[in-house]
Amino acid sequence: MTLGQEYLLLVFLSCCGVVQVAAAFGGLRGLLLFGDRRFSVVMGMGLILGSLAWFFWDGGRNIPDTGGGIAGASQFGLFILGGFLALLFTFLATSLTNFRRRPSIDTTDGLLSLRETTFVQALSSNLSTLWKLYRKLTKKYSSG
Repeated sequence: MTLGQEYLLLVFLSCCGVVQVAAAFGGLRGLLLFGDRRFSVVMGMGLILGSLAWFFWDGGRNIPDTGGGIAGASQFGLFILGGFLALLFTFLATSLTNFRRRPSIDTTDGLLSLRETTFVQALSSNLSTLWKLYRKLTKKYSSG
């Protein structure tokens, strides 16, 4: 595994852990991989600390880009990619694990709807509401 791949994995795992801790403290049950908030905090902290320990265990990570290290622009790109992949993974994994969750409230509250529903359910509900509003607002201007 190259240093760039290891860095991407570090960022991905750390960001997954941060999302789990933030969702647990924010009460966003739709983003928790597991139903228990305390377990999600422990798992998130374990992901953060475990990935950092794994990455820096060997030492020798302070390598200049001329000596085989990661250039600043590449490091930034890998960080953005790792964060995006962590969010995408969290959204898809929690939507699959919590697909039976039924919203008890109106799910058109944006991010607050993740307190009761999964990301896919909230996205679907918000998009259908926006589509109905779009159709209503443009009906008088169309010939159909």
